[in-house]
Amino acid sequence: TCFTASFSYKNMHGYVSLVVCILGTIANTLNIIVLTRREMRSPTNAILTGLAVADLAVMLEYIPYTIHDYILTDSLPREEKLSYSWACFIKFHSIFAQVLHTISIWLTVTLAVWRYIAVGYPQKNRLWCGMRTTIITITTAYVVCVLVVSPSLYLITAITEFVEQLDGQGKVINSIPMTQYVIDYRNEIMSATATTALPDPAANESMWGNVSALMTTTSTTTAAPSTTLSPLATPLPTPTPVVRNVTVYRLYHSDLALHNASLQNATFLIYSVVIKLIPCIALTILSVRLILALLEAKRRRKMLTSKPIAAATVANSNGTKTTTSVNGSKAADRPRKNSKTLEKEKQTDRTTRMLLAVLLLFLITEFPQGIMGLLNALLGDAFFLQCYLRLSDLMDILALINSSINFILYCSMSKQFRTTFTLLFRPKFLDKWLPVAQDEVAAARAERSAVAPALEKGPSRKQPHVVVAPTTTNITQVTNL
Repeated sequence: TCFTASFSYKNMHGYVSLVVCILGTIANTLNIIVLTRREMRSPTNAILTGLAVADLAVMLEYIPYTIHDYILTDSLPREEKLSYSWACFIKFHSIFAQVLHTISIWLTVTLAVWRYIAVGYPQKNRLWCGMRTTIITITTAYVVCVLVVSPSLYLITAITEFVEQLDGQGKVINSIPMTQYVIDYRNEIMSATATTALPDPAANESMWGNVSALMTTTSTTTAAPSTTLSPLATPLPTPTPVVRNVTVYRLYHSDLALHNASLQNATFLIYSVVIKLIPCIALTILSVRLILALLEAKRRRKMLTSKPIAAATVANSNGTKTTTSVNGSKAADRPRKNSKTLEKEKQTDRTTRMLLAVLLLFLITEFPQGIMGLLNALLGDAFFLQCYLRLSDLMDILALINSSINFILYCSMSKQFRTTFTLLFRPKFLDKWLPVAQDEVAAARAERSAVAPALEKGPSRKQPHVVVAPTTTNITQVTNL
């Protein structure tokens, strides 16, 4: 079953997540370096940079968490494993990671909206999605996510103190709460259940986890006198002797959350609906619209490329092979105009396909988490303990992979990213064996410097408009390259 698979994966989650975080830290650092170069500056790349910063922070913060809680968990003493300083870090981790993950989610939504405007409304792209607007949007995403997510997560958790009784092997025999509000709440539960039935230790443990051992001891002592054992009855097990007591600290429900179940439900609804489901639904709609826009652009490009070929068959009345279009205009201007337009559309399509890959990968990893969070809010603690927690490691590694794989997508699908990355990080000694790239860059720069003065002077009025067939053929060959 999936629970068996999750249990077997838990043993190696620490090492897998550590490798993913290290590689993701390197990858996101490279993303930031490349995307912030002057030649790479654009609204889309600014959003990708903000996304890389959030993902980098998630990776760096998760490394000490996975080392302490997974890799070193068996070698640390109990009191060091659950120290007060580590409980403070866990509280920070629960808020910090969720805030940054929320920032990544909404920046991905912003990326989809920006790309849809660029494809669907290109004439409005500069006005609606300029660099200034993009920077304001990124800053707003960071600020609003911190203000919305942090208070709710901070209010429902608190650091509590427990005294654990350990046997000779270091296993926990009993866990007694020492924080006053937890003791008061346990007494309320016991007094409320005493009027109807004895408390069920298993139910209390599934509901409140770490402090159920106190009620287990109480219920066993109360029920023992009413039980009459026959001679053939199985004797009660001998209590395990307590070797030592240790003081530990855990992140637990706060006093406000224990007495307000609606606050916990509201927090899970915010997590599942606002942070997960709404962005996933928006991304699904935008992804479908982008795919339809790509298909429409492909159909339009096919129509445009077919027209110049049909027009090239027209000849003059005197028998010379001068190519003109059907409506009498010269064909040399038309292929050049179409080639520029089509090349720009091809570049737009390549960028859109790359961003679609980012969006679809995001949906694959985030949609299941949103559904699980919604079920957790609807079904309560039983689902949380029996299903949600058992799959938490799998959901964590999916989120980490999603945050670290963008570098591979950029390198595989963006020629401009590959070129900039190569020029930045290629060793100098390779220039002796691979001089072609440098020659191409130098030629491109020389071409730009040569074209710029010509554009400033404007086209020559004395240039004839008659173009012979060989010239047209050369233009077509260059365009096809």
